[in-house]
Amino acid sequence: MSVGIAYQLEQSFSLFADVAIPVPLRKTFSYGIPQSFGPIEPGMRVQVRFGTRVLLGCVVSITHELPVLPDKAQIQPLLRIVDDEPALTKGQLKLARWISDYYLAYPGIVYRSFLPPETPLGISAIYERDMSKDWSNLRARSLARKIWDVLDRPRTARNIAKALGKKSVAGTLRSLLSEGFVRQKESENRDSVRKIRTAIITENGRTALEKAKLHPTSVRILTLLSIASVAVPLSTIRHELNIGSSTFLRLSKRGFIQLAYQTVLRSPWARLKSAAKKDLNLTDVQKNVLHVINRAIVLRKFHVAVIHGVTGSGKTEVYLRAAKTVLEQGRTVLILVPEIALTPHLARLLYGRFSGRVAILHSALGSGERQDEWWRIRRGQAQVVVGARAAVLAPLENLGLVVVDEEHEASYKQEESPRYNARDVAILRAKHEGAVVLLGSATPSIESYAHAENGHYELLELPDRVEKRPLAAVELVDMKTVAHEEGPETIFSRPLREAIERCFSANEQVIVLLNRRGFAGQLLCRACGMTLTCTECSVSLTLHRGGSLAVCHYCGLGRPTPKTCDVCNDEYLHTRGFGTERIESLAKEMFPENRIARMDRDTMRKKGSYEALLNRFSTQKIDMLVGTQMIAKGHDFPALTLVGVLAADIGLGAPDFRAAERTFQLLTQVAGRAGRGDLLGKVFIQTYTPEHYSLRFAREQDFVGFYEEERRFRRVLSYPPVTQLINILFEAKGMAEAMHNARRVASFLRDARLDDVDVLGPAFAVRAKVSGRYRCQILVKLPRYQRTKVRGYLLGVLDDSDLSRTMLVDVDPQSLS
Repeated sequence: MSVGIAYQLEQSFSLFADVAIPVPLRKTFSYGIPQSFGPIEPGMRVQVRFGTRVLLGCVVSITHELPVLPDKAQIQPLLRIVDDEPALTKGQLKLARWISDYYLAYPGIVYRSFLPPETPLGISAIYERDMSKDWSNLRARSLARKIWDVLDRPRTARNIAKALGKKSVAGTLRSLLSEGFVRQKESENRDSVRKIRTAIITENGRTALEKAKLHPTSVRILTLLSIASVAVPLSTIRHELNIGSSTFLRLSKRGFIQLAYQTVLRSPWARLKSAAKKDLNLTDVQKNVLHVINRAIVLRKFHVAVIHGVTGSGKTEVYLRAAKTVLEQGRTVLILVPEIALTPHLARLLYGRFSGRVAILHSALGSGERQDEWWRIRRGQAQVVVGARAAVLAPLENLGLVVVDEEHEASYKQEESPRYNARDVAILRAKHEGAVVLLGSATPSIESYAHAENGHYELLELPDRVEKRPLAAVELVDMKTVAHEEGPETIFSRPLREAIERCFSANEQVIVLLNRRGFAGQLLCRACGMTLTCTECSVSLTLHRGGSLAVCHYCGLGRPTPKTCDVCNDEYLHTRGFGTERIESLAKEMFPENRIARMDRDTMRKKGSYEALLNRFSTQKIDMLVGTQMIAKGHDFPALTLVGVLAADIGLGAPDFRAAERTFQLLTQVAGRAGRGDLLGKVFIQTYTPEHYSLRFAREQDFVGFYEEERRFRRVLSYPPVTQLINILFEAKGMAEAMHNARRVASFLRDARLDDVDVLGPAFAVRAKVSGRYRCQILVKLPRYQRTKVRGYLLGVLDDSDLSRTMLVDVDPQSLS
């Protein structure tokens, strides 16, 4: 079918598809379904013409009704159906609609988030020479002639522009197309699967092996194949016999072996060793909690329970037993963790219990692994899914249990479109499918605990560690006193240094937490007082690689660290602050005989790096692990007895109402890593504000006390859970334009005069410039009964295309900074 043909409504189509296309527009689009097409259902991927591009979309619905089009508009046909059966389940389609409506997200972007990982944005046009045309009249130095020269093979427009060093060649290509000098075709959209070449011996081959005189190499190949009962990969044979590939081709031509391609699954399980299944004895409290959960599971009705259990209280074992009950019903299980680093440990436990029924989904997998795991889930070959935030969108059907481990974590909130909170989406998904939800944490979010207190969720308590192991003793180290006694540049206080030495002497392990990566936080000129900042963002550059490289953590801009000040040219430059890179270096200097490693985003970039490092630490091949918050939660290392927290109050100065909650949660979680085996644990928290209530309650590991104090603060200032928040960020090339747009929207919302709705701002954003764009924001506080009306007003604003391109709407933001 020709891509460019348009069809008249009344003449060509009896069925129409509503298609979600991954473009930043707040609607779906109608296309005609040609009568020559086979059966089509919602959830299938289709190829469509959108303007001058060919894109892949998802069919949302099918109707016989003629779509309403603008005057003189003609409807386009679907170009191709990509799938033989729906890629998305009915449950996923319903959930996608809710996410789009609730979070005011572009429908096409939302549906794309649900599609298989290999789904491209669109189909690239391929250009090639038309050799029947005479190009000799084109000027040698013209752009058209240069395009001819690089079209020695078919290329996309992007590749042509790249080869010529141009930003775009679209205009010239259109001219060449219209004149017939260039032909255009669409590239195929092939599912990327891994195939390996295999060989199997034939009957002729067996006969030849017994009777014919063969070359010794051929005999070795046929002998090996005759032993195997299935096709053998050629790579295996070449490795075993150390031979080339030409011999296989000769044997195939003589009919002695049969060569074929075999599709193989790319699996992350090869890097993971499953944990042995252990028959653990549940405590009486665990049994009571599990009994309540199983009772809800048997009813097959939507139910939410908050499991408030101290670190080491056995929440994971409760999850595993509940999952077993659900699987016995023939239903499926979804388990979410907040950090990719937590996935390997839990995945090993799940695989030890449920073997091949488990699938992993997270962004640190290779693209092929993600694709194959996704399709295993969609085809029903995996009934248990474990993964980070995006796993909440997995194509599971017949869902019976959803576990959100460490449910308080801000990382469950996606910070790019669509800006959903995976915890809340998980709850809504369970409601649609009649499943049970377990929200587990030693430090539940204020919102979740308030819902439990109000009776909306059920509260289940695990107040003690298993086997009555005591919580680690926590000591606050006042760094003001340390600075006076040991000097202001002291990083490791004397109590912490001495504790580390004792641990190493006893062959025990240490974790050092600093929630800031890099070598140093700032480079300051002591002559003029200027700080090295990003030219595109209103933030300081962070020093990396031993201080030799200055990097912006927001736009990624990097430059060699200057030797002199950019402003006054003075050489008196001084670093301020420190990050995990410097702590690792300092620790290696202080303890040269011990094995020290670092875990942060800078060191965990390669596939399998999480699993490899955690495995080394769990097998005691590392003595000290330095890292950011990714080491603070979920891990269970029996030989870990000491935790040191540096700059514990680093987050308290953030201009965010959740600052105290996050600090308390982080400190309580990391304190829970120590003393989980037979040895007692000890925690040292270094701080300049030991009197702050979040640190005082963290020392006592008293969540309820902290909750009461924090709830009073939220109530006075009308922050969640008392109200709901919508944060609206405006971006523009200049601050005046951003502020103008923000004032327009703020006035619009205030003129609506909705009861109990407060519109704060506009004001400069905390980071007023990011990636060369200036930013200001509005914060809307509203009671939950008004959220439908407020979102309706905002949708009206977003229909204004001029404003829509500059606004970022964040419903239920986790951060205001």
